[in-house]
Amino acid sequence: MTGVHLEGVVAGYRGRPVLGPVDTELAPGVHALLGRNGAGKTTLMRVMAGVLPPIAGRVLIGGTDLAADREAKRAIGVLAHRAALSPQLSVRDNLEFWARVRGLDGARRAVRIREAAERFDIEGLLDRRTARLSRGQLQRADLARLTLTDPQVLLLDEPLTGLDPVSAERTRELVRSWGADRTVLYSTHSVPEALTLASRMLVLGGGTLTALPVAQDPAGEAEPSAYDLRTSRRAGAWERAEVGPDTTIGAYIAGLVAAGVEITDVRPVSTGTPTTRPTLEASIHQLLDDPS
Repeated sequence: MTGVHLEGVVAGYRGRPVLGPVDTELAPGVHALLGRNGAGKTTLMRVMAGVLPPIAGRVLIGGTDLAADREAKRAIGVLAHRAALSPQLSVRDNLEFWARVRGLDGARRAVRIREAAERFDIEGLLDRRTARLSRGQLQRADLARLTLTDPQVLLLDEPLTGLDPVSAERTRELVRSWGADRTVLYSTHSVPEALTLASRMLVLGGGTLTALPVAQDPAGEAEPSAYDLRTSRRAGAWERAEVGPDTTIGAYIAGLVAAGVEITDVRPVSTGTPTTRPTLEASIHQLLDDPS
């Protein structure tokens, strides 16, 4: 199983940072990425995909530096906000092209294209030019493209956009199955959707990434009274945060960030349990509303 490690990643455009430094590890599982428009979600995904070189820091895929070894990119599958399909080609020709790029031989190529088309119900669209597809049809075709091979790291930018309810639920099931043995980063604007799919929330705001765990039991237990945090006050070490009954962890973090303290990860103490989903949702909204 392949994980992702971001070490001191600073990213931006024309030398101007818009993100970071980011230090975090993404183990196999589903990690939801949330943030307001312009927070840097797409920038972070572009860096993790190896499309945008970081200004500083590095991205490790399974322990391999993405910038130093191009082969590491073969472990990554990307579903961007804009489909990676040529509008002038048919759906079939697009899938053929990407199957060749990913190194599938003739026999396996035909089987994988057929399986992907069946999974996303696009058999009847294979000979249609991509330019003639609806938004939902285009998204299903792009998801089929993504599943031609078996990437161990999946970067999904709002994968449910434009999908009908049946296709959306199939995609959710696929994301859950991927999370069993692969690393999935799932960008979405919907906090409730993220909570149904992910075991960890990554909230991006002000260029800083904050990680929050999710209770596996929707009913959950009481919010723990103590958390371990990685902050800029103690580089490379954890510090203990005691949270009183009248304060959520989100409010506590927002106060630290407002004081200029960078927080890269948050974990409940080992004797506690992850935050309940209603409490966690409130904490996430606090961070989204007050990223400073």
